[in-house]
Amino acid sequence: MGIGLSLLLPLLTAGLPGPLRSAPQIPEATVVAKSVDLPWNGVTVSTTGRLFASLPRQNNTKATPSVAEILPDGKLRAYPGGHWNNYKLGEPGNDQFVGINSVVSDANDQLWVVDPAGVGGKPIKGKAKLVRIDIKTNAVKRVYPLGVSVIPEGGFINDVRVSQGFAFLPDSSLGALIVLNLESGQARRVLAHDDRLRSDQSLKLTVNGKLYLNAKGKLPNGNMSVNPVEVSPDGRYFYFQASGGPRLLRLPTALLKDFKVTDQQLSAAIEDMGPGPFNAGMTMTKDGSIYFSDIEKGGITRRKPDGSFELIAQGPSSILVWPDASRLGSGGYLYFPSSQINRFAGNSPTGRLEIKYPFHMFRVKLPAGADS
Repeated sequence: MGIGLSLLLPLLTAGLPGPLRSAPQIPEATVVAKSVDLPWNGVTVSTTGRLFASLPRQNNTKATPSVAEILPDGKLRAYPGGHWNNYKLGEPGNDQFVGINSVVSDANDQLWVVDPAGVGGKPIKGKAKLVRIDIKTNAVKRVYPLGVSVIPEGGFINDVRVSQGFAFLPDSSLGALIVLNLESGQARRVLAHDDRLRSDQSLKLTVNGKLYLNAKGKLPNGNMSVNPVEVSPDGRYFYFQASGGPRLLRLPTALLKDFKVTDQQLSAAIEDMGPGPFNAGMTMTKDGSIYFSDIEKGGITRRKPDGSFELIAQGPSSILVWPDASRLGSGGYLYFPSSQINRFAGNSPTGRLEIKYPFHMFRVKLPAGADS
């Protein structure tokens, strides 16, 4: 298993009539790493620039380290190594990665690993957990089990954001939010009955210009409920939406952290922030911009503080298929993978596995003046 490093230099251009006129150029996302034989769906960057990727377990036979560090020479190293990365089906898995879906690092260099215990996208009942690793010491510091009272059968925790002593996780299969007190370990499930968190099957969604339909001619439903999430840099608001939208929503984090606030009160407090594109991840910067991993356009779309949108980077469409969970690195660069979710058997129009190796990791430079 290895990674090759490469740079993509051409710019996408489109001419307009007249010799002196041209459309604004959209930069092409730059490839920074490749996974030769394992799919990945997320990336995070430590404060010192270390890169970590999430590699979900796709089937019962092909092993994956679940979490890997992308080394400077381009190779992948199982992280943190040893027992944690060597899970075999049938083992208890309490102190191992069973089938993860996301890695997110914070300003204190704590790596948060979301383990829904998913095998081929199907979670093992009662095995979901959140794991905290200290990047500086490469040691697992705490495991937060999330039992069936919080993640019922069929639930699939997808991502995480950590702020002010709490973790916020979306159940993107059944449609709900999980709020976890990181000190006490107490967790609760909220908004499980609010339709705004669920997949809208009436939407007509596309991936790189083609309708997103499975072999039955329907919009695939797996993990299409509340999925992209983010906490504002000041910690005041939690942003979320169903993967296909169509609306971007937010709640004050103070309400989510107060376990005395009822579901009805939370539902009434949800703010509709306007359209939310079909996306698999969002990252917010201090200037109020939100950067979406835009699945339909095959790139990164910026929602400006005034609510307008601009496409800041694209393709190439042959290798950038389903941009997924993004994170900021130093120097104003945004990192994100191509995860090819639409090419897996349950999602593809043929019903067969259509993924193409290698999988690519990209980065884009944020617009000048964006406060990261």
